[in-house]
Amino acid sequence: MTGRSSRTVTAAVLLCLTAPVVAACAAPAGTAPAGAAPAASTLREPTAAERGTLARAEKLLTRDCMRKQGFSFWVTEDLPRPVDELFPYVVDDEDWAAENGYGRGIRQRREALAARDPNQLYFQGLSAERRSAAVNALNGPEPVGLEAQVPGMGTVRHSDQGCEAAAQRALYTDLPKWYRARKVTETLEDHVRSAVVTDPRFTEAVTRWSACMRAAGHTYASPPETRRKFLRSEDAGTAGAAEEETRTVVAEARCAASSGLSAQILTLERVHRQRTNARYATEVADRRALEHQALGRARDIVERG
Repeated sequence: MTGRSSRTVTAAVLLCLTAPVVAACAAPAGTAPAGAAPAASTLREPTAAERGTLARAEKLLTRDCMRKQGFSFWVTEDLPRPVDELFPYVVDDEDWAAENGYGRGIRQRREALAARDPNQLYFQGLSAERRSAAVNALNGPEPVGLEAQVPGMGTVRHSDQGCEAAAQRALYTDLPKWYRARKVTETLEDHVRSAVVTDPRFTEAVTRWSACMRAAGHTYASPPETRRKFLRSEDAGTAGAAEEETRTVVAEARCAASSGLSAQILTLERVHRQRTNARYATEVADRRALEHQALGRARDIVERG
């Protein structure tokens, strides 16, 4: 990270606190090789709860490391997941839609929690010299020591020093392998989604969904169009706008089911995820193996608190 102003450093720190591997330290270059990959691991994908245990254990280890370095660090809960993450293609849960609309309330809660984040406030309150030392303690002094070839991004690098790296090394033992596996696999979901939305079968299903929406009195060509309208509307805070949003998103969910869009998405995701995971089978297998090996350690760390 170069050219650190107070705002830049704080933003970089937030990236470090919200993701085990800091994307801000990445340096684009070239493209990932598409060499032959071995068979995918037979290990299952860790559950969301298991991944949550791993993430919390890493934060606890980072907290303890930062305290030894003379800095404060708080273990915070994850922010509520935004609608684009919960429903990347179409809102298809009618009960959720009736309660949350297009997730404007979730976005507001995320913003409020981020503004009160104790780690952000702590780093902002440090002097420039002390803040720089804290950032180095957390991230390491420079992005050297860890490297990965990431599809669509090229070469990314990160420090193998600092409390973040120390926490990951304690959990996963083989830090370079973990860094490579994590950096590659965390981009694969975007590749899957891109493949799904460009698949002609998805386009056909969206056309059927749009016809269903028109029949229900809502003229939209695609789910992203509805989402953009209500999330960007200047009238969003009014009662009438909220009622219209709820009616629209509930119709979206109903049409997702009746048009077959939801079912088609599940099929296409399965097909394209299998293809993508097969192409990067080494990294997928490595990540699963390292996560499963770390789970016992993570549970002990979380239990101790």
